[in-house]
Amino acid sequence: MIDMADGTSLKKDVIITIASRQDFEGCEPDRIDLITAGRLYRRGGKYFVSYEESELTGMEGTRTTLKLEDQQVTMTRTGTHPAQMLFARDKRHVGLYQTELGSLAISTHTSHLVNTIDENGGSLAIDYTVEIDSNLAGTHRFEMAVTPSGAQNM
Repeated sequence: MIDMADGTSLKKDVIITIASRQDFEGCEPDRIDLITAGRLYRRGGKYFVSYEESELTGMEGTRTTLKLEDQQVTMTRTGTHPAQMLFARDKRHVGLYQTELGSLAISTHTSHLVNTIDENGGSLAIDYTVEIDSNLAGTHRFEMAVTPSGAQNM
C-alpha cells in the first residue's frame, strides 16, 4: 500500500538496525546494537517505523513506534514499558516514563537530529540528553537504519 497524493497508503516490512549509546556520569557507556524486523508505513503524510523490543533491550513485551516528521520525532512505547518521548532539535520536552514503582518526569533535550527516512527506508540519528526530575541523567546517541526486507544494505 502506498500513501501518495492519490490517497493510497504505504506499508512495508523492513529490517531495522539500531545502534544506541548511553553515557551516564561515573559509569561505563551502555551500548545496544540491535537488528530486528519491523514495519515502515505512511499515514496522513507522515512516516512511521514500528518494531517489537526484545530481551536484549530489556523491554521485552514492548512495541516501539517512531513517528517521523521533518525535524521532529515522537517515540511511543506501548506494552510492558509504556513511554512517550519527543525529539526536536534545540528543544526540550518533558514527558512521563512509567515504571513498576510509578511514573517519573523525564525531560529530553535534542542537540542533533537528522532524518532521511522515506518510502525507500533511510536513516535517523538523534543526539540528546535526559533529565530525571530536572537532574541530568545522561547523554544519548540513537542511530537507526531502515532497509526494506529483501533489499541490499543502503
